[in-house]
Amino acid sequence: NGVFESRVLSRQHAEVWVEGGRILIRDVKSSNGTFVNGERLSGEGVESDAFELRSDDILEFGIDILGEHGEVVHRKVAARATCAFSPTEAQ
Repeated sequence: NGVFESRVLSRQHAEVWVEGGRILIRDVKSSNGTFVNGERLSGEGVESDAFELRSDDILEFGIDILGEHGEVVHRKVAARATCAFSPTEAQ
């Protein structure tokens, strides 16, 4: 589980899990979206299909919220994925 202090994330935003030697992600009906390499996984309030993550994918949870002068007042959570398995996990 990951917990982030962010105003752009939903309480239940996305799920990441391992299945059959693959790392999968799914948006679970978030308001501001889950993005992989700039592509939103589903529309607002809609649960996405599972999407397989690969090393160097860029994950973004939520969107930057801008103030009245165009400045970012609330930032999305973003990270680059590194997928690594032990020999037994990869089976």
